[in-house]
Amino acid sequence: MIDLREYQSELVDALRQDIANHRRVIMTAPPGAGKTRMAKHIIDRKLSAKVADGQTGRVLFAVHRRGLVENASDSFSEEPAIDHGLIMSGIPTTFHKRCQVASIDTLNSWWCSSEGFKGYTFDLIIFDECHSHVTKLQTFLAYHDKERKAEGNQPAFVLGLSATPQGDGVADVFKSIVSGPETKWLTEQGYLKPFKYYNGTAGALNKLVRTGQRFTNDSNNAAMEGLNGDLVRDWEKYAETRSTVGFFSSRKNAREAMVMLKRAGIKAEYVDGETPDDERRTLYKLLNQGEIDYLCNVGVIERGTDIPRVSCIQLATAVGSVVRYRQMIGRGSRPHPDVSDCMVLDHGGNVDRHGFFDDEIEWSLDRKVTESKEAAEHPTLECPNCGRKYRGGKCSECEYEPTQKERKSQGLEFDGTELKEVKKTSKPKKPISNERIMIESLYAAGKSGRTFKQAIGMAYAKAKQRNQQFRVPRSVEIAGRRVEMVRFGSPDQVRLVSEIYSFTSR
Repeated sequence: MIDLREYQSELVDALRQDIANHRRVIMTAPPGAGKTRMAKHIIDRKLSAKVADGQTGRVLFAVHRRGLVENASDSFSEEPAIDHGLIMSGIPTTFHKRCQVASIDTLNSWWCSSEGFKGYTFDLIIFDECHSHVTKLQTFLAYHDKERKAEGNQPAFVLGLSATPQGDGVADVFKSIVSGPETKWLTEQGYLKPFKYYNGTAGALNKLVRTGQRFTNDSNNAAMEGLNGDLVRDWEKYAETRSTVGFFSSRKNAREAMVMLKRAGIKAEYVDGETPDDERRTLYKLLNQGEIDYLCNVGVIERGTDIPRVSCIQLATAVGSVVRYRQMIGRGSRPHPDVSDCMVLDHGGNVDRHGFFDDEIEWSLDRKVTESKEAAEHPTLECPNCGRKYRGGKCSECEYEPTQKERKSQGLEFDGTELKEVKKTSKPKKPISNERIMIESLYAAGKSGRTFKQAIGMAYAKAKQRNQQFRVPRSVEIAGRRVEMVRFGSPDQVRLVSEIYSFTSR
């Protein structure tokens, strides 16, 4: 049996209870917390158990990219190993093995469009990085559920793994989230590296144009245009000798940065989604061994990549989604005996936008997260002496304590316990009725896909901004008719506002 740390055992025990009740569950924990190892433990126990009636005795571990299939297979081959086959185009298959590691694209290609795999189903399906490519998982599960029913077998258990379990369609597949220990605790116990944050030379962020949870490619490229010279100088100033992964807005910018880094005597390489698998693995290995200094990348080191020596993440791109931001900087969280911490060198305003890696987000299936609310509530100060971004009094890097004037110049003040934004003096807002606050909150919640309970929270926040008290009205008037509000304790409190009040989605 695969040994687990105490916190991993506790998480697996909680997961067993939840998946028995809901059958389709997400297990969430930060990058580096050992989700794949916990999955191996769960698979090992499943394969060791007696095959019950209505089951096939088979387990599937699926991922969304070829490189991740190889990563998972390597992990499954480490002692204590789990004997497994591979389901991926171009690779010999061994279907007699009870555990299979597979690419979701191959599953959909072979299973859903071929008659040759009827009757070959799984009791347990684990999907890694389940916030990504959910529609592909839905396609496979629709076919798989149909086959299980035709076989007369019980529905499969489905377990999703993710450090950031938020994305379109996630709530349509999974029914519950089981969370592991907080990132801060894992860092304090030495299971993850601590982070420190610095602002590099900022791009032209006023050019950014947001669409949904991202910035448009054109506006992101325009904002980062011509930044590479400053990027190299900032890296030499703050992060020299650190093994670095650089994230870029475009292949053009990334390749230009690699050339400029090399001219400066820095051993830099480049990787993207079209880099051959063998070459990509070699570059990861060279970076982890310290034989190269810097790896410029576009869109391939955001998920499931294990390079523990990385001690700097340089963000030469603007990231609109807190989910994607967490995945990016999480590449530097895994501990390494020769590395004490990881630096985030930010050129895209991302730290101010999304906060710190150990800021806790309460992931939920009944809402969509676009940005970390905690980031706005916990402002950061840039040390005038060394440039580190932190929260509090003395700088955590050089122990310099900024003067009141220096803090105020950044729009901040320190009350001895926490950093706060300087409140601007303005005329008090004229009070408005609870009914109007409720109506505005309902419309805002309806359009943004939130629940009635969240609409109530928005209403209280609106009232607080106006320094007035709020109570939920029994009803509100919409287009000349009274509309009753959901009562406290009603199951409808966790339903989407747009489902309860259709007028909010018009």
